[in-house]
Amino acid sequence: MMEYKQKGKLFTFDLLKCLRTDYFHNDCKKCMEICPENAFYFDRKRLSIDFDKCTNCSVCLGVCPTEALTLDFFDPNDYILKNETHLSCKKDIPCLSAFSSEHFITIALRHGTLSCDLSHCEGCHLNPENKTLHSIRERLEEAKRFLDESGAEAVIEEKPYQEDRRGFFKAIFSAAKETTKEEKLSSLQSDLNRVPLKLTLLKNSLKKASKDLTNKEISTAYSFLGNKKIDENCTNCRDCVQFCPTNALFTSSEGDAIWFIAGKCIDCAICNGICKPKSITDAQTLDLVAFAFDRGEELIHHQIEICSECKTPFAYKSGEMLCDRCKSFVDEFADIFKLASDME
Repeated sequence: MMEYKQKGKLFTFDLLKCLRTDYFHNDCKKCMEICPENAFYFDRKRLSIDFDKCTNCSVCLGVCPTEALTLDFFDPNDYILKNETHLSCKKDIPCLSAFSSEHFITIALRHGTLSCDLSHCEGCHLNPENKTLHSIRERLEEAKRFLDESGAEAVIEEKPYQEDRRGFFKAIFSAAKETTKEEKLSSLQSDLNRVPLKLTLLKNSLKKASKDLTNKEISTAYSFLGNKKIDENCTNCRDCVQFCPTNALFTSSEGDAIWFIAGKCIDCAICNGICKPKSITDAQTLDLVAFAFDRGEELIHHQIEICSECKTPFAYKSGEMLCDRCKSFVDEFADIFKLASDME
């Protein structure tokens, strides 16, 4: 029996939330690329983790788009609700790499400012060849671009933190081993709800700030934003709906239309890759208000007819009342009942 959760003493990898489990051809390996201990590896094409190498450092948390990686003693989603506006590994967090672009934006939107202490990254054992520092700065720059483009009155800056945090790790590791009565955000998320909590927190922050945003329509050139469009080549096979990990794509109750909610999309591109006629593509802009409030949009509406051959419903375009399967059969085997003399 396959185990879908790999669990160490303090670290958990949920394979059912991993994009590589969702779709065989997905090539996400962000956790593997950033891990300072090279603890992630592939076992028979399945992403796995070596807990003998894992040090529970949290460096991989912020890069995982689906929150498939969690630590028992530190949850970045819970942390950003503590009204902290100065992030430092010398304060009360294991590493700034535990936070994603969405987290940085959320803090800045809620408080108008965010200070990040990166002064201790150089020479840190969690930052081999400055790989971790480069990744954190990429996320901070992405957050700044988003705030600038949306017109939000919020500032993100680098600023050292002076307070000493001696005994911090000892305290959090001992606390992790004790049963806590405090309800965490992660406990509120249903196993069936794959929308990352960090995206929900971002949307809630945008709702509060929406009146002050000067630009409601922004580009989708961000790692956490996705918007879709579908052209007339769509056959209504619904593979994109079936494989969407967050149910951002869904069909109408009558089955004649495909709808999309940008606020649930994590831009994994599985739908783009799985669409056989390549009719689903990325839209270049996004309505922030529709995104924040999870407003649905009908991407395509089909005329449903009954195939004259197999009697199944299909998306009718024009011509004969034949579904694509029956059409392809007729085209491929049109000569099967012809006499040899008729084919000369």
